[in-house]
Amino acid sequence: MLTRDDLIGSWELTSWQGVKNGAPVGFPMGEDAKGQIIYSPEGRMSGFLMRADFKHAAHGANPDPNTSLAYGGTYRLEGDQVIHDVIYSTIAHWIGNPLIRTVVPEGADILLKTKPETTQSGNVYEHHLRWARVKG
Repeated sequence: MLTRDDLIGSWELTSWQGVKNGAPVGFPMGEDAKGQIIYSPEGRMSGFLMRADFKHAAHGANPDPNTSLAYGGTYRLEGDQVIHDVIYSTIAHWIGNPLIRTVVPEGADILLKTKPETTQSGNVYEHHLRWARVKG
């Protein structure tokens, strides 16, 4: 069973892949996307994701969810799921809403799978984000 100790700490993104109807369909922020997620012992979390080439954006360029995004708040565990209760976000409609992630241990790493969403056309989409624990 998943415990807080399994998550507490800092994690670095190793891959972010989109999945459609159970099959990989690409990389939302490129194959070399960057990111980190931090889970504190106090129950707080923060996450940041960006395209690797975002560092080359023009000075003053405004980010959008396709180039970088960040959010934070609290987290709680329910079975094999971590629920991020969003308090702060660069995506307005996430604020005040839970982001549910299924946690799949992969050795020392973890895979966070987003809650599947079905489109009007019947396609089911989810995201698979792999994270490696940052060693102190």
